[in-house]
Amino acid sequence: MKSSLQTSAGLLTERLARHHADLTGSERALAEALLRDYPHALLESATALAARNGTSASTVVRLFAKLGYTSYAEAQREARAEVTALLQTAGQRAPVTIGAERSLQQCVDDALLHDQHNLAATRDGLNLAAFEAMATCLAQDKGRVHVLAQINSAPVGSWLALHLNMCRPGVQELGAGAMDTTDQLLWVQPDDVLLVFSIRRYASGPAKVAQHFRDAGGQVLAITDSPAAPVATLAHHHLQVHTSNASPFDSYTAAFFLCNALVSAVTQLRHGAVPQVLARRDSLWDQFESQRLLDPPASRSAGTRRKPADKK
Repeated sequence: MKSSLQTSAGLLTERLARHHADLTGSERALAEALLRDYPHALLESATALAARNGTSASTVVRLFAKLGYTSYAEAQREARAEVTALLQTAGQRAPVTIGAERSLQQCVDDALLHDQHNLAATRDGLNLAAFEAMATCLAQDKGRVHVLAQINSAPVGSWLALHLNMCRPGVQELGAGAMDTTDQLLWVQPDDVLLVFSIRRYASGPAKVAQHFRDAGGQVLAITDSPAAPVATLAHHHLQVHTSNASPFDSYTAAFFLCNALVSAVTQLRHGAVPQVLARRDSLWDQFESQRLLDPPASRSAGTRRKPADKK
């Protein structure tokens, strides 16, 4: 599956090379200017691009139609994705993603386009051998699974820990709750597994925790947005997610997709045990949770009923 940001037609540079012989003189001059300053040249409007290169807006529109784009806006989205992939912080990405005038409808469409790209690129680039190895580690009965996800990654890590806990025992969020991370690391054993998220900007903490697990003989699994992430070099197995977005902030849609796939794989590997665990969970829910919903408010309990008012 290919997204519209990653179609078989390729990026602008590839399309220009393929269609160079079909271009008119004015289109070829514009193409050479685009190649000199790609992707930044596409961050301005078609009118501004035309004026800067001494041509007309109609020439700009005609060139991109000839290259196979549905619109100039589609090429701009591609360029923004290319630029933001190189920028580390939301502050650096802000001028690129919100500098242009966009309607609110375009904000919706851009968000969808980028997440479609993230999902497709993550799936297309998936290291299946690493995925299988990670799922097998997470599905084993022995040892504990520690999930470490900080700041923006924390919601994804919490979701993963919550659902892994419904599949196997010994799952905990590292650093979550009252116990300090340092105290949780006291009892790391060789059978334990660390699953760590690391998305730019990279903090030193996750890498230090990963090194501690390796030193203790534990398995380190990582989900990162780049092979250059420090924890990737410390991990026994790692998977990469794509996080480009129409806003200055990283998108975690593909990270949720990958975690959903891991949980699905763990349930498949533990297909004999998971139904029993979930049935026991349903029983516990009926015992502890549903009773709360049925209990009458305290003000209506037998001991606190109000006496009917005296009739006059």
